[in-house]
Amino acid sequence: MMLTNIIKNVSVAVGLGSFIYLLNGISGSVEVLHPQEIISVWIASMMIGFASMLHYTNLSQLFVTLIQLAVGITSFTIIALFNGRIALTSVDILSFASLTLIIMLIIYTVSYIIVLIESKKINNKLGNK
Repeated sequence: MMLTNIIKNVSVAVGLGSFIYLLNGISGSVEVLHPQEIISVWIASMMIGFASMLHYTNLSQLFVTLIQLAVGITSFTIIALFNGRIALTSVDILSFASLTLIIMLIIYTVSYIIVLIESKKINNKLGNK
């Protein structure tokens, strides 16, 4: 069961990380794809996926979400620095981290809304029986 959860969480995280990288490509900030950059995005995403395993502990949801945000922002900022996408200046680092936070909050919000809608559908089906 734990292995299944790890595989699921890491897979979802890598998918979302790849999507964020794709958004960077669409915006024009990524002109050429390099294998090292793609792999580094996958590594950062996997770290977020492993942080998602905290949902299966007794920690509060808010605390787990904050840890995921912190791991995600830190991971993607380090990877951006490593790949030369941002300079080692406080303005670039804060700008990149802020943009990453905004994108992650949008993803969290959309996921939360989807869960709410699905929960209402399930409750309606259970109420009709």
